[in-house]
Amino acid sequence: MRLAVRVTRVLVWFEKHPRVTDAGIALAAFVLFGAADFVRDGAAGMLIDIVFALSLAFWRRMPGLGLAIAWVGALVQVATVDGLLLGDILILATVFATGLAENRVVRWAGLVSSVIGGGIAGARLVLFAPPTGDGAAIPTDPVSRGIYFVIASGVIAAALALFWALGVLVRNRRASAAARADRERDRILAEARLTQERERALLSREMHDLIGHALAVVIAQSDGARYAKATNPQAETTALETINRTARSALDDVHELLSVLREPGDATTAGIRTGDLDLLVDSVRQAGLEVTVQETGIRIPLTAAHDLTMFRVLQESLTNAIKHGGRGTAVTVSLDWGLNHVCFGVTTEEISGGHPQATGRISQPGQGLIGMRERMRLLDGTVEAGPRTDGSPGFRVDARLPYRGTGALQ
Repeated sequence: MRLAVRVTRVLVWFEKHPRVTDAGIALAAFVLFGAADFVRDGAAGMLIDIVFALSLAFWRRMPGLGLAIAWVGALVQVATVDGLLLGDILILATVFATGLAENRVVRWAGLVSSVIGGGIAGARLVLFAPPTGDGAAIPTDPVSRGIYFVIASGVIAAALALFWALGVLVRNRRASAAARADRERDRILAEARLTQERERALLSREMHDLIGHALAVVIAQSDGARYAKATNPQAETTALETINRTARSALDDVHELLSVLREPGDATTAGIRTGDLDLLVDSVRQAGLEVTVQETGIRIPLTAAHDLTMFRVLQESLTNAIKHGGRGTAVTVSLDWGLNHVCFGVTTEEISGGHPQATGRISQPGQGLIGMRERMRLLDGTVEAGPRTDGSPGFRVDARLPYRGTGALQ
């Protein structure tokens, strides 16, 4: 285990220091092949291996320069040495490096060098071979020598081109991996941005519902107390108590919402439940609305998301009744519990018929109605809001929230 860790550290160090690594590779190649060629061909072979090893020092940073240096060594070898050297293997590494190059000119130069180099090497080994030594086994008739030349040139060129193709293959695989990494990074960033947008929308909806309802109750209570003070002095005290209670409740809800948003998880885990509907109804009654609750069926425990959505839709509907209907508005809250869904809604009957939505003075839905539709849409529910269809002045909100298969049933 310790050995593996040490080896990993050494590899990481070499990866972080490419120049030192390439110089080490070049030195090792010279020591290995130069010594062998010195024993076989003398100082000339060793000097050529120095050139080939030097080309490896630039294979990663400047493959074009490494190819040029290798060409110098190859031409010197053709002019001074009969036959092949063990150091010629290093040319394969240089051609492989050109296949890895990002520069298209360098890549094509590597392929062309493979073909031309194969032809030059074949000509030196067959057509211009000395009469003895390496050329002793080569036939003397022109046809046979031509066939030998084609075969030798083709084999050498194919070997060089094979290593060039391997370099191109490795480059393409790296490019594909980098492209996949970029796409994955873009996907993660897009999901992060989408999550941020959802959090902003969630915070906006929650703050709108919390603060909007509290302010509507406060305004209704202050207006009612001002008008009733002359005939009922106790009304001012009662209104202030209601305002105080409503403001404190709204402040607690805001603190709870912000604490949930600061922690991992979904803000739908906040402590709001459909059972809080009674408190909501009491607060709007104290604001001057005449609220009647009609509930049928058996109330079924819902998930936190379903509970919050249902509560917020009812809260927004009652808040709109306070803002647009005014004191004395009759409001009917209906809940119909079924096996697969719950239908609920709010219907107002306004004394003056002055609801802006009912009279058509508002052509675009406000943030509250948009928020209701978004909440219901996320849970496959529907909500309809508009003037009453029976001709009476007022407004209606009808919603249907399914919960079959959502884990709502406990």
